[in-house]
Amino acid sequence: MVIAFEIVERPAQRITGHLWEGTFVEAADGAVRRLIAETQEHRRRVYPDDHSALIGLSWNDRLDGFRYLVGYAGEDDGTFTQPHQVELPAMRLATTIHRPESSDVFMDYSKMFDWIAAEGYVVDTTHFHYREEYEAGFVSPSTSSLRLMVPIR
Repeated sequence: MVIAFEIVERPAQRITGHLWEGTFVEAADGAVRRLIAETQEHRRRVYPDDHSALIGLSWNDRLDGFRYLVGYAGEDDGTFTQPHQVELPAMRLATTIHRPESSDVFMDYSKMFDWIAAEGYVVDTTHFHYREEYEAGFVSPSTSSLRLMVPIR
């Protein structure tokens, strides 16, 4: 299956959410997926008419794992009792849609990094390493599509 990559611009945003920190093993055991599901379910109950994409920001800044912010653009005290906020400047990102039938997410990211280099861009991890956007109703990468994004300059 051929994967299409493109460049997108995201405006300056405040992302409000829950910050998870853990190991790769914990993530593989479903910790992040459970957090995504719980956040989406709570958001659906609090804001039933809102279908905003859930945003995940990842920082791979520890040897055995990573930090992951799961949240929404803007202020959001209704979804999160003790929200963590990250202010992001306007930025350019390489992106693709991961589809469950393609391959796994890590292979799609690897192909994206190859494309970024081939196009002459440089990955910019100043603010985060990865951004993922999950549509309402997301279940898992093996059953749902999601947008994969890498900041570039």
